[in-house]
Amino acid sequence: MKQTCDVCGLRFEREAGYWVGAVTLNTVVIFATFLIVFGGSVLLTWPDVPWTGVLIVTLVVNLVVPILFYPVSKTLWSAMELSWHPLEPEEIEAAAGRLAG
Repeated sequence: MKQTCDVCGLRFEREAGYWVGAVTLNTVVIFATFLIVFGGSVLLTWPDVPWTGVLIVTLVVNLVVPILFYPVSKTLWSAMELSWHPLEPEEIEAAAGRLAG
């Protein structure tokens, strides 16, 4: 990932540990996905649950979804964080300086 936006010059990681929120969003989504996939599989196939199939499908989903969703979680986190912590004047000046230089 680039450190700054090519269009506006905004630095994506505004402070140390900035992406912890994106990791948290990703974790919440994978927990929800797990509950939906596992719970839905069990409910749809009850009482003869094919445990091996449920295990395989759940594992595959839990391996693929976090990898595919992580870039989206970074974008969502940036948007959410900017909504409650707008850019400081110094950040705006630094972004303009990166574009000019």
